[in-house]
Amino acid sequence: MSELADAARRYIDVPFRHRGRSRVGLDCVGLGVVAYADCGVQVEDFRLYGREPFKNGLVERMTRALGDPVMVAPVRLADLQDGDVIVLRFSVNPHHIAIVGQRDYGGRMELTVIHAEGTAGRVLEQRLTPDMAERITHVFRRPI
Repeated sequence: MSELADAARRYIDVPFRHRGRSRVGLDCVGLGVVAYADCGVQVEDFRLYGREPFKNGLVERMTRALGDPVMVAPVRLADLQDGDVIVLRFSVNPHHIAIVGQRDYGGRMELTVIHAEGTAGRVLEQRLTPDMAERITHVFRRPI
């Protein structure tokens, strides 16, 4: 299991809060920032973004923080690894960040996403479905 994914899991059920960076509340960027910090890695943080972060250079800032993406859409599920940081689109533009995890579902290891999800109102972990994989625009891999 990835140290980054394990760190992110410690925030499951923390409330969603736009631009949040603590247990009081987290957003998708904040979850990555605090999970990396918990692993002893400081990554460049950015908070000046609105509800449509692609307009504020989301991918460019992720590249500055984590290095060049290892994959750009289209991305195959089989190419993802536990601990990858992914950028997803809701419709057309890159909009959301999640951390890839891996979990045992009835004796079978499957990929998951750990993310601060605004609609759910909290940090959660769920299966990484093929539908969700189709929405991945960029994959970053900064091993810890």
